[in-house]
Amino acid sequence: MTPDIDMETLRLLVDLAELNSLSAAAQARGVSQPAASARLRSFEARWRVTVAERSPRGTVLTTDGLAIVSWARTVLHEVDLMRAALGALSDERHAELEMAASLTIAEFILPRWLGELRNRSVAVRPRLHVVNSEKVAELVRSRTVDVGFIETAAIPRDLAHGIVGADELAVVVEPGHPWARRSTPLPHDVLRNEAWVLRETGSGTRSTFERALRFEPRLAMEADSTTALIGAARAGVGPAVVSRRAVVSDLETGRLVEVLTDLDLWRPLTAVWLMDRRLPDSVDALLRIARSGTTRQPPA
Repeated sequence: MTPDIDMETLRLLVDLAELNSLSAAAQARGVSQPAASARLRSFEARWRVTVAERSPRGTVLTTDGLAIVSWARTVLHEVDLMRAALGALSDERHAELEMAASLTIAEFILPRWLGELRNRSVAVRPRLHVVNSEKVAELVRSRTVDVGFIETAAIPRDLAHGIVGADELAVVVEPGHPWARRSTPLPHDVLRNEAWVLRETGSGTRSTFERALRFEPRLAMEADSTTALIGAARAGVGPAVVSRRAVVSDLETGRLVEVLTDLDLWRPLTAVWLMDRRLPDSVDALLRIARSGTTRQPPA
């Protein structure tokens, strides 16, 4: 008798191919690494095929494993479509997808993910809370939302998480600012002596900048709105630190100028959820879209 195909193992294999790490794939599936390893061994024994090679350097898919991943993507895509279609025939068509996201993700990235979710016939009614990264974690812990998206490298240890992309911050000033004429990176002591236009404490933007500076910056202005920061920078209140995504048009038109620094201003974009909570199918589909490579990754 032909054994049944284990869909969860197929999803684990696809995650392993996408993330290049069994530990990361296990985390994405919400299981421990030993449990994921045992699942792969069971799959290999059942089908008499070797899908992965283990070594002290990690777990790598074999040629057979890569072929299975290619087939699995097609199968899982059809399964996801069928699950969504069946949901549309039931009361689940009105299910709400409760999310929280920090500002950059909410404004520039999440709408694209939700559009793709709708294109895949996943019929949900999204509800989004836009708050800073610290408050996103609080909403996840309180079970107010199913999943949260944050923009900080300081990942809450008590939450399950998975990286879904990356973002880079930019230091920007108005064209008349003395820094706008520099062609070399600003010295660290100059950065230390400046008064900055920044997001509030608890935001991913603020924590990423402070982590890169390694000291607490002086403030010219603090706001919980990226639009307010950009407006203040244009008005000459001080240099602002914002996602480069938020100032593309201002840089192209010359309303703002990006300043060179030696700071590492890359930050991960991370999904967080409760460790003991089974993710709804709609969230699972959304995370799959988010991890599909549509966001730029930081340099190695």
